Amino acid sequence: MNLKIISLILLASFSFSQKTSFDYSLKETHKESKTLLMGLDSSRQKSYKLNGGRFALVSGVMAGAFIGMHVYYSNTWWKDQKNYFKFAEDGFYARDLDKISHIYTANLITEASAAAFEWSGIKPKNALIYGALTAFAYEAYIEVNDGFAPNWGFDWVDMGANLVGAIYPFLQREIPPLEYVNFKWSFKPAWIKRKVQNSDDLLDDYTNMTFWLSVNPEMFLPKDLTKGKFYPSFLALAVGLSINNASHVTGSQNAERLWFISLDFDIKRFPGKSDFMKKLKRILNFYHLPAPAVRISPSGIWYGLYF
Repeated sequence: MNLKIISLILLASFSFSQKTSFDYSLKETHKESKTLLMGLDSSRQKSYKLNGGRFALVSGVMAGAFIGMHVYYSNTWWKDQKNYFKFAEDGFYARDLDKISHIYTANLITEASAAAFEWSGIKPKNALIYGALTAFAYEAYIEVNDGFAPNWGFDWVDMGANLVGAIYPFLQREIPPLEYVNFKWSFKPAWIKRKVQNSDDLLDDYTNMTFWLSVNPEMFLPKDLTKGKFYPSFLALAVGLSINNASHVTGSQNAERLWFISLDFDIKRFPGKSDFMKKLKRILNFYHLPAPAVRISPSGIWYGLYF
């Protein structure tokens, strides 16, 4: 009897030791697999190291663009500059549409510059900071020169709009719903044709431009609706603002604001998941593609395709 008990005890001990060894082996295998996967994930993470050649190219292109714009402004807006500095709030001629233009331009320059800096090997967060500084510095340079221009002045409201445009990309990354809200711009084909002959008004021809605030309803819609592909994720709605009868060259006493509602396309939601495509789509998304629209003020007009 004692022999049977001893045998049972030995058998149970052997079984327990085998189970423990097996469990331990499974845990070690799982641990090793997890470590391997973590290693693969980290190896897939993009590493950033400044590329001197690319950075020099980016810097050269930016410097060239800056010089080109300086030459343009010097022969148009800043002709006959005065030797004294003045302040002025100059939004009346454009019915404050120029303030939206400042937000839009600073926003675009920030994103485009950040993409370029990242391409040259700078980490995304730092690249975005440098992009915002580039945008704000450039816009501030223009505003200071406006202070010496005969028909303009340094405008603190413009500077505030520049700041909003430069920091908006940070807000979009920190507050995810803002990724669905985007500033856009569009122009009528006549803008190019007319301004070939009159370059003085090229960048200030708000009568042939429309600025848009685009909102993708995906931010409000139930996930079941968007995940089920019942609503195209790229389809958005936009509110647009333009003006007529306005120019800093010919005057704007009879100018009036024009309000629009239009379908819009959130290009960031278009196919393409590579890093390059994501950046390209983000930049292209600053343009409002021609789409059906309706003017809601000062009178109603339907457009099959509004530019």
